[in-house]
Amino acid sequence: MMKILYLVVLMLSLAACHSPSTNKQQTKENQQHKTLTESVKKHLILEGASISKQLAITLQKNLKSAIAKQSIGGAIEFCHGKAMHLTDSVAQAHHVTIRRSAKKYRNPFNQTSEFESDLYKKYILEWLSNKPLKPQIIQNEKGEPVYYSTIMLNKKVCLQCHGFSGKDMPSEREAKIKKYYPHDLAIDFKFGQPRGMWVITFPKGSK
Repeated sequence: MMKILYLVVLMLSLAACHSPSTNKQQTKENQQHKTLTESVKKHLILEGASISKQLAITLQKNLKSAIAKQSIGGAIEFCHGKAMHLTDSVAQAHHVTIRRSAKKYRNPFNQTSEFESDLYKKYILEWLSNKPLKPQIIQNEKGEPVYYSTIMLNKKVCLQCHGFSGKDMPSEREAKIKKYYPHDLAIDFKFGQPRGMWVITFPKGSK
């Protein structure tokens, strides 16, 4: 009887020790999620879509110019040397940070985090089910609103650097890509597939 009573007391003591911190953590998380109303989310989704579209147009324009001057080799050099700079310029203009997150990445900087991997898998499952791939606003651990949307391989010219080895990409082009990106994984895509995600982080308190 005494042993049973002791165990009950011990269990209650342990619960008392852990519940305040757990409650504090849950309260903190709830407070973070409550900071964004649906109207704020809708506004940030529109803003994120506008920023990602502006950046995509800017990158495509410069890619076309590089291809016109130096063929696909010029595009590879542009992506390696200038694409990140242009991305940062657009980000600074809008006071946000921008990443192109990918499971099959070319630049290691773009490798998905654990959370991004889970989100991207959900997008892939939705794409396979022919469901619309909707952009989202999700707060990160700092409480900052983050815009996520899929990057689709919807330009056939993209296959020349992201398509199948030996089919869409000749060996010399693949070798040049490997020169700049030794651990490249961003190949073997088909036209119309999701290739990654835009990840645009807004400052905390954005409205």
